[in-house]
Parts: sequence; C-alpha cells; structure tokens
Amino acid sequence: MVKTMKTNKDSEKEEIKSRIMTLTIKAVVLNRDNEVLILKRSRNNLYGVGKYDLPGGHIQENESYKDAISREVKEETGLDVIFEAVIDVVEFPEGTQQFRDEKRGIRCICLSHFNEVKLSPEHEQFKWLPIEKALDVFSQADGFENEKRNTLLEAKSYLEMKKSLDGWKRCLADFENYKKRQMEEKKDMVAYSNLNLILELLPVVDNFHASTEHIPAEQKDNPWVTGIMHIQKQLEKILEDNGISEIVVKKGDEFDPATMEAISHEAQNTKREAGESKVKKVLVKGYRIDERVVRAARVVVE
Repeated sequence: MVKTMKTNKDSEKEEIKSRIMTLTIKAVVLNRDNEVLILKRSRNNLYGVGKYDLPGGHIQENESYKDAISREVKEETGLDVIFEAVIDVVEFPEGTQQFRDEKRGIRCICLSHFNEVKLSPEHEQFKWLPIEKALDVFSQADGFENEKRNTLLEAKSYLEMKKSLDGWKRCLADFENYKKRQMEEKKDMVAYSNLNLILELLPVVDNFHASTEHIPAEQKDNPWVTGIMHIQKQLEKILEDNGISEIVVKKGDEFDPATMEAISHEAQNTKREAGESKVKKVLVKGYRIDERVVRAARVVVE
C-alpha cells in the first residue's frame, strides 16, 4: 500500500513536471546592411543536423528574455547585439516540439554592428542573407522547422511597418517644418508689406528729430513744442509697431560698413572699412527690421 502511494506521488510529480513551461527564444539578427544571420547546425547538435536555424536557445531561471537572447547570440556567434523588438510569441503544436517540455517561444529582432561571426560547436556554417533569400532557405521546411520561416515573415512585416512609420514621421516632420516656414514667411510679409511706406515716413521722422534737437531750453515747456514732441513720439511708435528699430550709433563707435554709411568732406557717400575710422557725428539715424538693415545710419567719420 505504501509502495502504491509512493508511485502515485511520483506520477503526480512527473505530471506537474511535464506541465512546467520552458521558454525558447530565437532572434532575427540584422546587420548594418539589413541582412539576416542564419546558422547551419553541426554534427555536434542534438537534432536537425545540417539544417539551418536562427540564433537562440532557452531562457534560464530568473533570466529576462532580453538578457537571454543577448547571452545565446553571444555564445553561438560571438556577436554583441542590440535588442530591437519582440515580433512574435509562438506556441508549438503537439508533436512538433524539439523536446517534450518546449511549449512556447519568444521571437525577436536584434541588431548587430558587426559581421564577424565566431561559431560555437553547435553550428558549422553561417550566412548573412537579405531577408527574401533567407526565406528561400526555409521554403521547404515543415513542422518545427517551418517556425523559423514564420519568424522571418514576422520580421519582414515588422521591418516594412517600421519603414512606413519612419516615412510617416519624416512626412510629419517635413509638414511641421513647412508650417514653421509659412509662419516665418507670413511674419516677413507683414513686416515688409509696409516697407515702402515706412521708407517714405523716415525722412519725416528725421525732420522732426532735426527740429526738436535744437529747441532752446526755455522753450521746452511751450505748449506748441509739447505738441510737436507728442507728434514725434507718435511717429516713433508707428515705426516700433511695424517692427522698425533704430540702429544705435554713438560718437566714438567703430565704423561698421554693414550698418553705417560714411559721409565726409573729402568724398561723400563713400564706404569706409571697419576698424579704419570711428564715428565723429551721426547725421541721420539708421533703422532695421529684425536683422535686415532698411536704412544705414549716415555718419561723419574721423
């Protein structure tokens, strides 16, 4: 009776053990040329001698699937890979398992920056192939071996989807850049649409400045003078509201031909090289829109 009970317990343990799930993991390893790595099993392999396979193996206890695939690929090929994505989780039908306890597997894509493969004793040959040619290698596979072909098909679908997504992202980025350019162009159009009017207004502002700069001190509180100063400020506000700013130039500044025009007794309307002269007097103020000079400051140099 005791012997029978022991046998039942042993049978129960065996049944529980048979239900324990061992996960396999395989990788579609891609190089920089988008070629797939396939491996030919050697005579040292336990099964499928001479058939082609994808790098991979089993996930060990307390090991993540990412760590597992990195370890398995390194052991079998010598390659360090970068994990890209899980592309499939497979469940093997009864009768197609490599071993009795293999029930499910994780399939993923990994990337390698190198092509130099160092095979383990499990394999005797390797090939880097475009994914279409790799599919041809597994075209006659069936059962458990056909799962490699299905994994490559999933990888192909993933890569096509990623390519389409990358194209969509580029289109979206191009559209965002287009909108930014349109906004800048619209801004410039608004800024420059009134440029001719502004250029005609500047001499009027110059005349106000020429007049108000020489008002005697005792006349500054005169109501008429106050009114003139108010009109001058209104004109300056119109320039400011249209994005026109003064190019600030002071006596003693180094002459800058990009923003100044030199007026001298010896040669009027001549340009001086930067660093050769300094500003002696500002005759007419200069103005710009953003970084564009719309009128250079006219100065006397020395």
